[in-house]
Amino acid sequence: MEACDVHRLAAALLLLASVVSGEPVSCQVRARIDSGWVCGLRRWADNNTAYASFRGVPYAKQPLGELRFKELQPAEPWDYLDASEEGPICPQHDVFYDKMMTSHKMDEACIYANIHVPLEALPETGQRRPSRDLKPPHETGLNDEEEQLPGLPILVFVHGGGFAFGSGDSDVYGPEYLVSKGVIVITFNYRLNAIGFLSLNTSSIPGNNGLRDILTLLRWVRTNARAFGGDPERVTLGGQSAGASAAHLISFAPEAQGLFKRLILMSGTALPTFFTLSPVYAQHVANMFLSHLDINSTDPEEAHRQLIEVPIEKIMHANRLIIDYFGATTFFPVLETKLPGVTPIVTEEPEILISEGHGRDIPLLIGFTTAECESFRPRFEQIDLMTRIKENPLIMVSPEVIFNTPQSDLLDIAKSIEQRYFDGVPIMKEFVKSCSDNFYIYPAFKLAEKRQEKGGAPVFLYQFSYEGENNVIKEAKGINYKGVAHLEDMTYVFKMNSILGTQVSFPPSNSDDLMQERMTSIVRNFVSCSHPTCIGNDVSAWMPVDPYLRYQDIENPAYFRSTDPTLEQRDMIEFFDSIYNSTT
Repeated sequence: MEACDVHRLAAALLLLASVVSGEPVSCQVRARIDSGWVCGLRRWADNNTAYASFRGVPYAKQPLGELRFKELQPAEPWDYLDASEEGPICPQHDVFYDKMMTSHKMDEACIYANIHVPLEALPETGQRRPSRDLKPPHETGLNDEEEQLPGLPILVFVHGGGFAFGSGDSDVYGPEYLVSKGVIVITFNYRLNAIGFLSLNTSSIPGNNGLRDILTLLRWVRTNARAFGGDPERVTLGGQSAGASAAHLISFAPEAQGLFKRLILMSGTALPTFFTLSPVYAQHVANMFLSHLDINSTDPEEAHRQLIEVPIEKIMHANRLIIDYFGATTFFPVLETKLPGVTPIVTEEPEILISEGHGRDIPLLIGFTTAECESFRPRFEQIDLMTRIKENPLIMVSPEVIFNTPQSDLLDIAKSIEQRYFDGVPIMKEFVKSCSDNFYIYPAFKLAEKRQEKGGAPVFLYQFSYEGENNVIKEAKGINYKGVAHLEDMTYVFKMNSILGTQVSFPPSNSDDLMQERMTSIVRNFVSCSHPTCIGNDVSAWMPVDPYLRYQDIENPAYFRSTDPTLEQRDMIEFFDSIYNSTT
């Protein structure tokens, strides 16, 4: 009998025992958190490593009715919670993930976390035993010995999606690679688009509620880490794309201090390029949104009263109209004014905070790919972006520049981008290059540069240039391109189960498997010791960023290659410096 068959037989016997004992049938593994018992499932990673998976765990009270735009409140307690399946995703209009996202059940009650734990790390109170050994949740807890045991490192990962769509589900963020390396993986949903980021600059609708959801989740993790065998002092916050930008923004919030120790930013930073923190933009998009809903009151409190009564379907219809108007995104985080009863998150420009040394004590791993915007090409073609650019050249300009630069200068900036990237009439290939440089590669270099100027904790930078034999992005979107697109590096850290789950179209690839091993080792090492190569490798193979911005070019799974920015990259950085330094 195969090892995996033995595991499954044991799980079946435990299920039978649960019927006899009166415990929930699905309670193969369990953990007692502050809200009550959660009953999960034993699942298996690709190498037949068993892990405990708790899915669809509410980390706060669902923000329904009067709570639609409020900061999250503590979850209501329960006795036993079935945590065998993921909860619904937050309401959204997806214009990117397509076949990658298989979870299409949407509901405003979407505040759920998914916790995946190497089975051997789960505390003894989480292992199945006869029910006579159990006490009600309020009468039991970790014993003194378990309280003292060192826990595993925890990676809390924020999903991407332009602040508008996506989820923390395992269709895109499969934990299988990392749990087999001894890392606890926590993914989750947070409020998106209008529900998460609409701002009327009032205590009723302050904006940034999606960011506050992330802060609430981090507090929840700190409270419940040991219940899952994790170490609350070894939490790493990571994210990809807008999720990386959100994670970086959260790192500056006073309320987030002490809730995590390290940051992993994949294709996104708090330096606004593909988004803007401008209150002027926030007001502009809010006015568009309210107009689509026929809410015309100039009193924001009256607007709030009407908004909490509007059916979510009508709100999502208005959101869809706006996202189709702008193309890919709608609502963004916003620079806040301090409001009564609202936990502040973004109170100052990130560049100013970095220059003042904020965040300098947080070890940082920053990554980008060589051709980021190739992933967006199908959407660009769908909305006929090239025609839009011909009609309005400002589309080539970052929204941060548009809303922070004198109008008289904007056309000159657009013209300079056109002259640098386009030979005559703009075409898609050149726009993809300018988009990749402007929105992802440039801010990665600039953040590394600004952080190393302040000293403090180490900063590690990488360019992911490995072109895999089998490519889940190309497979999912039915496209082909040269270079490495947005999201590709993450697919070697998280298993994209929606595409790889059955391995129907992909034959085994030793090279791809080696790259998956390498990327997960980099993450495992970093969350363990703040260095990408601290376990099983010579740390000198990957040195922190120095004044010359040296970075790892990850182009081959077999060796490390440290390099300086190319002449083209240095020229690109200088070019966008001239643009962003002109903002007011």
